[in-house]
Amino acid sequence: KDTLTSVVGFLTYLLSPKAEAAPQQKLSGPIAVIQTGSKVAQTRDVGALFAFATAISINLAVVNSLPLPALDGGQLVFVLIEAVTKRKVPQPIQDAIISATLFLLFYVSITTTIGDLGSIFR
Repeated sequence: KDTLTSVVGFLTYLLSPKAEAAPQQKLSGPIAVIQTGSKVAQTRDVGALFAFATAISINLAVVNSLPLPALDGGQLVFVLIEAVTKRKVPQPIQDAIISATLFLLFYVSITTTIGDLGSIFR
Protein backbone atom coordinates (compact mmCIF):
# COMPACT_ATOMS: atom_id res chain seq x y z
CA LYS A 1 0.00 0.00 0.00
CA ASP A 2 2.81 2.42 0.86
CA THR A 3 4.56 1.69 -2.44
CA LEU A 4 1.42 2.35 -4.46
CA THR A 5 0.75 5.56 -2.54
CA SER A 6 4.34 6.70 -3.10
CA VAL A 7 4.29 5.92 -6.83
CA VAL A 8 0.93 7.63 -7.40
CA GLY A 9 2.06 10.66 -5.37
CA PHE A 10 5.32 10.86 -7.29
CA LEU A 11 3.62 10.60 -10.69
CA THR A 12 1.11 13.27 -9.65
CA TYR A 13 3.99 15.47 -8.50
CA LEU A 14 5.83 14.96 -11.81
CA LEU A 15 2.79 15.87 -13.86
CA SER A 16 1.87 18.94 -11.83
CA PRO A 17 2.75 22.27 -13.46
CA LYS A 18 4.38 23.47 -10.22
CA ALA A 19 6.95 20.64 -10.11
CA GLU A 20 10.40 22.17 -9.74
CA ALA A 21 12.53 19.17 -8.88
CA ALA A 22 11.98 15.53 -8.06
CA PRO A 23 11.53 14.83 -4.34
CA GLN A 24 14.68 12.73 -4.01
CA GLN A 25 14.35 12.34 -0.27
CA LYS A 26 11.17 10.31 -0.77
CA LEU A 27 12.11 8.22 -3.80
CA SER A 28 15.40 6.38 -4.10
CA GLY A 29 17.03 5.19 -7.28
CA PRO A 30 19.21 2.18 -7.99
CA ILE A 31 22.30 3.62 -6.32
CA ALA A 32 20.51 4.15 -2.99
CA VAL A 33 19.01 0.66 -3.19
CA ILE A 34 22.48 -0.83 -3.68
CA GLN A 35 23.85 1.26 -0.80
CA THR A 36 21.04 0.11 1.48
CA GLY A 37 21.52 -3.51 0.42
CA SER A 38 25.23 -3.20 1.13
CA LYS A 39 24.54 -1.84 4.63
CA VAL A 40 22.07 -4.64 5.33
CA ALA A 41 24.58 -7.24 4.10
CA GLN A 42 27.32 -5.79 6.32
CA THR A 43 25.21 -6.47 9.41
CA ARG A 44 25.54 -10.20 8.64
CA ASP A 45 21.94 -10.61 9.76
CA VAL A 46 20.51 -13.22 7.42
CA GLY A 47 16.94 -12.40 8.46
CA ALA A 48 17.42 -8.72 7.64
CA LEU A 49 18.96 -9.63 4.29
CA PHE A 50 16.00 -11.87 3.42
CA ALA A 51 13.58 -9.15 4.55
CA PHE A 52 15.37 -6.60 2.33
CA ALA A 53 15.28 -8.97 -0.66
CA THR A 54 11.60 -9.64 0.01
CA ALA A 55 10.81 -5.93 0.16
CA ILE A 56 12.62 -5.33 -3.14
CA SER A 57 10.73 -8.19 -4.81
CA ILE A 58 7.36 -7.02 -3.54
CA ASN A 59 8.03 -3.42 -4.57
CA LEU A 60 9.07 -4.53 -8.08
CA ALA A 61 5.92 -6.65 -8.38
CA VAL A 62 3.70 -3.75 -7.30
CA VAL A 63 5.37 -1.25 -9.64
CA ASN A 64 5.29 -3.73 -12.54
CA SER A 65 1.56 -4.24 -11.94
CA LEU A 66 0.76 -0.54 -12.26
CA PRO A 67 -1.38 0.25 -15.30
CA LEU A 68 1.48 1.94 -17.16
CA PRO A 69 1.46 0.71 -20.78
CA ALA A 70 5.18 -0.13 -20.87
CA LEU A 71 4.74 -2.47 -17.89
CA ASP A 72 2.77 -5.69 -17.48
CA GLY A 73 -0.14 -3.88 -15.82
CA GLY A 74 -0.45 -1.65 -18.86
CA GLN A 75 -0.49 -4.58 -21.22
CA LEU A 76 -3.33 -6.00 -19.14
CA VAL A 77 -5.21 -2.72 -19.68
CA PHE A 78 -4.87 -3.13 -23.45
CA VAL A 79 -6.20 -6.69 -23.16
CA LEU A 80 -9.13 -5.51 -21.02
CA ILE A 81 -9.96 -2.75 -23.53
CA GLU A 82 -9.95 -5.35 -26.29
CA ALA A 83 -12.20 -7.64 -24.24
CA VAL A 84 -14.72 -4.87 -23.55
CA THR A 85 -14.78 -3.25 -27.00
CA LYS A 86 -14.20 -6.45 -28.98
CA ARG A 87 -11.62 -4.49 -30.97
CA LYS A 88 -7.88 -4.35 -30.58
CA VAL A 89 -6.33 -0.95 -29.87
CA PRO A 90 -4.60 0.04 -33.14
CA GLN A 91 -0.88 -0.72 -33.05
CA PRO A 92 0.25 2.87 -33.83
CA ILE A 93 -1.79 4.13 -30.86
CA GLN A 94 -0.35 1.40 -28.59
CA ASP A 95 3.17 2.27 -29.78
CA ALA A 96 2.67 5.98 -29.07
CA ILE A 97 1.28 5.32 -25.59
CA ILE A 98 4.06 2.87 -24.76
CA SER A 99 6.71 5.30 -26.04
CA ALA A 100 5.34 8.11 -23.86
CA THR A 101 5.29 5.80 -20.85
CA LEU A 102 8.85 4.66 -21.48
CA PHE A 103 9.92 8.31 -21.65
CA LEU A 104 8.27 8.91 -18.27
CA LEU A 105 9.98 5.83 -16.78
CA PHE A 106 13.37 6.92 -18.15
CA TYR A 107 12.80 10.38 -16.71
CA VAL A 108 12.03 8.93 -13.28
CA SER A 109 15.08 6.66 -13.50
CA ILE A 110 17.38 9.51 -14.44
CA THR A 111 16.06 11.91 -11.80
CA THR A 112 16.29 9.33 -9.03
CA THR A 113 19.84 8.39 -10.07
CA ILE A 114 20.83 12.07 -10.09
CA GLY A 115 19.23 12.45 -6.67
CA ASP A 116 21.18 9.43 -5.39
CA LEU A 117 24.44 10.84 -6.74
CA GLY A 118 23.65 14.22 -5.20
CA SER A 119 23.13 12.64 -1.78
CA ILE A 120 26.46 10.79 -2.06
CA PHE A 121 28.43 13.96 -2.78
CA ARG A 122 26.73 16.16 -0.16
